[in-house]
Amino acid sequence: MISLLTYSHILAGIISLIVAPLAMVVRKGGKAHRLWGKIFFWCMTWICFSAIVLSTVKWIPFLLLIAVFSYYAVFVGYRSLYRKQLHQGKGVTWYDWMFGVIAGTFNTGFFVWGIYLIINSQASLGFLATGFGFGGMLVVWLELKRYVKPPQDKFDWFYSHMGNMMGGFIASVTAFSTQVMTFLPGVMQWIWPSLVGVPLIIFWIRTYRNRLNSGKSLVQFIEMR
Repeated sequence: MISLLTYSHILAGIISLIVAPLAMVVRKGGKAHRLWGKIFFWCMTWICFSAIVLSTVKWIPFLLLIAVFSYYAVFVGYRSLYRKQLHQGKGVTWYDWMFGVIAGTFNTGFFVWGIYLIINSQASLGFLATGFGFGGMLVVWLELKRYVKPPQDKFDWFYSHMGNMMGGFIASVTAFSTQVMTFLPGVMQWIWPSLVGVPLIIFWIRTYRNRLNSGKSLVQFIEMR
């Protein structure tokens, strides 16, 4: 069973790294975009499940950290498509809250664990754990806050979908980097995907927001892209 989970985990990871860029470059909202996006989502779902089992059996803490961190972002990005009326206070379900609480608990645990590692002279691992743990807590907090105080922007679901799906992809690339790109310095294996990806997310969301705020409809702008 462990061998099957390991190989299927690797296969799902490879597929996710292929289909995510395909979903980014095709026309947003089109059949191809939806197809690649769904494949990416279900691959990430299996990656998370298999990683939880493998990391527990073999005790690989950072595999568990990345699995929870990345899947929550993908889950939020996917669910955003079903919460297009969130700005009106509609669309939030009990399982949106449940996933948020679970992810928040995991990330808080890793943040505390990171501090413990730093205190016990394992600074490099400790800073990674606290960094990802704090980032995960921040993502969860901002998401749950939106459920209590809905955003006013009617296109918020679109920005959430784009940012979180790409955030999940960055985490997936991070996992790939730590396993394959061992020629990089230890810390850089973990942080270069975020250093490259996060500014791109900010740039693309800002570009879409500026265009949409100028009066262009979402359909018009997507077709232009």
